[in-house]
Amino acid sequence: MKKYLVISLLCLLLNNLNLFSQNIIIKGKIQQPTSLIRLMTYNDMLTREQTTIYETKADENGNFVIKTEIDKITPAQIAIDLERVDIILKPSAEYEVEITIPERDENLSYFERQYPTMKMIKTDDNGLYYQYYKVEKIIDDFILDNFNQIYRRRQKSLLDSLDILVNKELGVIKYDFVKDYLLYRKANIQMAIDNDNAETVMSRYYDKHKILYTQSAYMSLFDEIFVNYLVNRQFEPSELMLNLRHGYDRFMSYVKSKDVFLSDNKELAELIVAWNMKRMYYEYPEERKFVLAILEGIKQNTKVKDNKNVVENILTQINRLSYGTDAPQFSLKNADGKMVSLSSFKDNMLLLQFVNKVSPMTDYQFQELNNISQYWPDMIKIITIATDDSFDDFKAMIEKNGYDWELLKLSDNMLLLEQYQIKTFPDYIIVMPQNKIGMAPAPAPDQYLDYHMKRIYSYTIKK
Repeated sequence: MKKYLVISLLCLLLNNLNLFSQNIIIKGKIQQPTSLIRLMTYNDMLTREQTTIYETKADENGNFVIKTEIDKITPAQIAIDLERVDIILKPSAEYEVEITIPERDENLSYFERQYPTMKMIKTDDNGLYYQYYKVEKIIDDFILDNFNQIYRRRQKSLLDSLDILVNKELGVIKYDFVKDYLLYRKANIQMAIDNDNAETVMSRYYDKHKILYTQSAYMSLFDEIFVNYLVNRQFEPSELMLNLRHGYDRFMSYVKSKDVFLSDNKELAELIVAWNMKRMYYEYPEERKFVLAILEGIKQNTKVKDNKNVVENILTQINRLSYGTDAPQFSLKNADGKMVSLSSFKDNMLLLQFVNKVSPMTDYQFQELNNISQYWPDMIKIITIATDDSFDDFKAMIEKNGYDWELLKLSDNMLLLEQYQIKTFPDYIIVMPQNKIGMAPAPAPDQYLDYHMKRIYSYTIKK
């Protein structure tokens, strides 16, 4: 009897676990064989901080398979090396996708380049993917076609015509996730039409409403309305700063006493304050320790797990590559094929230079770096990190000109660019002794780089 009960309880437990953790399978095809493939889910759609939940490599034909588990409809990205495409995932669904990454145009900057695209070949997610992206396209096209009527003439009747259009194109929407996406995209249009400082939208869509942490439309509108809330409302700047300096309890009591909306929406108020603290951290450097104290206060005192997670993500982003934090470690091969680690330079101040192509710009910047190196030979060591396809060219250039610093090969350590948040080439990072971040990113050599290196070096020596 006891054995039967144990088996029954075990079966029940396994069944319950299945309810909360269900398999998804993504079969993909890319034109870049052996690329690193990652599936990355969003921790929340406000900070958009991500967690890698699966990692694999494409085979020699560019095929890959992802098998993992999610417990709810989840916004995610598939990363191919450093390129990414968006996807909406449903528990217990299978997907077959084809991802195309455009050829790089070296004449375009990072921000002008074409982005990868994904074609959904087939899926058994009961229409979720189709309905979500169909709604997105309908709304995007609607805004483009009616731009003047929305933003200049402010025609409220347009929202009714959008509803008719969506109903005609899609019929019944099956998922609350898609309904919420449509609702908050429409709310964004309504805010532009109303022109009442978002009062109507706040009242109708946020006041005493459930917080949708994984809904991109909800959080995009949240950011637009609330990112400057503590500045644009009835908060007098000097009074705001005074209460900020008195800690979490006093500050939260102050903002709620001054604002009925915050007082009536305790959980949302925590999120609004946290998001304003992130902005204020960068806008008011002299107040940073107080800003961090408020964020820590929300983290420690909130009763809402999702609010705590958002604050933790904000703190992660604030601390990432900030002054005095640990620099991401690496071990890369130099021109002689020997492994060189960042940890080997703990006693030195470093300038990391990331490059991907020899050009007149890099020629000029190398000359400037050489001047810096010769002027301060004992002050700083320069390390150039080159991509695979440019390594031999930079090796030849360094040997030809007699530049005396380390050249390392990025090889298949592509994620190092992500860890150092390299967006353009060349890019620079100052690393202090003990492998602590000094400045990231740092300016180019012809944009007062030497001034910042000297400033950080002097401060380091004083400490």
